[in-house]
Amino acid sequence: MRLAAPMISLLALASALAGCQALAPAPDLATLPHATLAGTHVDVNGDRVDSFRVLEIDGRSVLPITDQPMKLIGHDATNLVAAGHGVRVDVEAFAAYNNTMRSMFWDPMRAHGIVEFVPAAGARYVVNGSVSPEVSSVWIENAETHQVVGRTISVPGRAASAADAASAPAQ
Repeated sequence: MRLAAPMISLLALASALAGCQALAPAPDLATLPHATLAGTHVDVNGDRVDSFRVLEIDGRSVLPITDQPMKLIGHDATNLVAAGHGVRVDVEAFAAYNNTMRSMFWDPMRAHGIVEFVPAAGARYVVNGSVSPEVSSVWIENAETHQVVGRTISVPGRAASAADAASAPAQ
């Protein structure tokens, strides 16, 4: 059975309208009870900056469309999160180097994972962590109390792997 051309057009229009309804804009969080969540960074020395940042909130990317981490180093983004409801935050910690050769070949000492927590209205949260050759970690904490919310993500580094291999019994 073949559909007439007008019927196909009508079905395409109905499908397009249904798709528009599914993509309705999210409510403006600034008008609802909310908390803030910000990234942080540490200037380790003249060549290295450790960054702790948010990648996604509830599956929605919060990075600029053209993510260029080196241009964002030292610029901590702040995001709004709905208060009183569980939120799923994709976070990362990494070491960034000003020296191009180091950036290309040095260990970035990176930690990445998901932290889930329930933000309180009016609270300020920050992504924090530690970056080292042995282990890199990232977590979210309350900015005033420094209490960690959710879980801490820790990833062994190359130095830890080398130390484990050196201490393993010979076979």
